[in-house]
Amino acid sequence: MIAGDLVSGATKLSESLKNLMLHWQETKDQWQDVASRRFEEDHLAPLEPKVHLTLDAISRLADVLERAQRDCN
Repeated sequence: MIAGDLVSGATKLSESLKNLMLHWQETKDQWQDVASRRFEEDHLAPLEPKVHLTLDAISRLADVLERAQRDCN
């Protein structure tokens, strides 16, 4: 059950990142100045690889927890 909760949370995180980037693209079409570029460089650009690393870690952890759960049953 815990592994399923992790996968569910990871799915929500992935969808949220996609949604954020979609909305950012729409915003960027209207907001094109130094502040916009700085916001993207300082906040959004570093976020995407961190989220992907987190999703990979969650996937590995879910696998370990599933094996542990099977071994305990």
